[in-house]
Amino acid sequence: MDKKTIVHIIPTFELGGVQTAILYSLEDLNKVYNYRILVIGKIDREWIKNLPPLLQSYILGSGSAGLPGGWVKGYKTLKHLKPDLVISSLWKSTALSAVFKLLNPTVLLAGFFHSSYATHFIEAFNNKVLGHIQDFSFADSIVTKEFLEKFYKIKDAHVVSFVFGFRKPPGCKYFNPSEIKIAYFGRISPAKGVDRSLEFCRLCKKDGLNFRFDIYGDGPVDIYKKKIKKFDLEREVVIRGILPLQQVTEKMQAYDFLLQLSNYEGMALAVVEAMNCGLVPIVTPVGEIARYSKDGFNAIWLNPSFDDNLTQLVDKLKEVVSKDGSYHALSVSAANTFSNHKKYSDSLIEIIDNYFIAS
Repeated sequence: MDKKTIVHIIPTFELGGVQTAILYSLEDLNKVYNYRILVIGKIDREWIKNLPPLLQSYILGSGSAGLPGGWVKGYKTLKHLKPDLVISSLWKSTALSAVFKLLNPTVLLAGFFHSSYATHFIEAFNNKVLGHIQDFSFADSIVTKEFLEKFYKIKDAHVVSFVFGFRKPPGCKYFNPSEIKIAYFGRISPAKGVDRSLEFCRLCKKDGLNFRFDIYGDGPVDIYKKKIKKFDLEREVVIRGILPLQQVTEKMQAYDFLLQLSNYEGMALAVVEAMNCGLVPIVTPVGEIARYSKDGFNAIWLNPSFDDNLTQLVDKLKEVVSKDGSYHALSVSAANTFSNHKKYSDSLIEIIDNYFIAS
């Protein structure tokens, strides 16, 4: 039996949770389908340079740097690929996927939604259009599914498990309370709470905690370096740039805590990955984080209102660091959180196969 051809459209291919999930699952998905990624705009080749050439060949660029040109060239690529199913992720993909569906109505279209919020009217409008024209939809979490139903009347979205075959650390992590190792992996931006994290670090230093906070990501680095200098955190906080995907899990295991104080989230893949590595997440309970983590059990929560409770968060961290066995209990619980969850690729394949059978 011939493999079905599936084309997953995304606006850009650079550091992000959506793109990371795709990379982690690309090999497994291509064992079952001809699964191709169509990128409308920029592909960060530096980020994926260590991928095997075969996997890189599955990532197809439109050849255009801008959106309008990318939509036109992307449409031609879609016609050439002759997909059985098109998956559309992120709102800038909607124009291409919607036009292709209108002109090729027999091709199945699925929207893949990755967040429990819309940042502006244009994103909300595109999500509504996609929800209207699609045949079915995926959601990255239960909270995203509930958001789709409440705001866009999109019912019965299929929740895809965002768990991957991450390698767990053997036994208990070594923890030295006199030198706390903290990390962040992802985009460096206000939405991810990086400013809030730096304020938290300032308060930790003021309270006498000895720590190191390494930031792995990209963004307006110079702005944040100035803030680090302003807060006198140059010894404690270092921005280290983007890691190749294959090095992330190994690098995570060198740290004790993940610090991610986001304003909003969907599934928050970096938090999932870090917990699986045994890191204790210091997080805001937003999006799906509030469902899979529990304050004092497998995580440390910054309670709302977030900017007003940073001192309380410092006190929580101090208690974990100073109390014998507290860190190890949290770390073991974090590492076991997703032990019985289905893998992303298995979950996605099951949903797609069931839909093809039903149709």
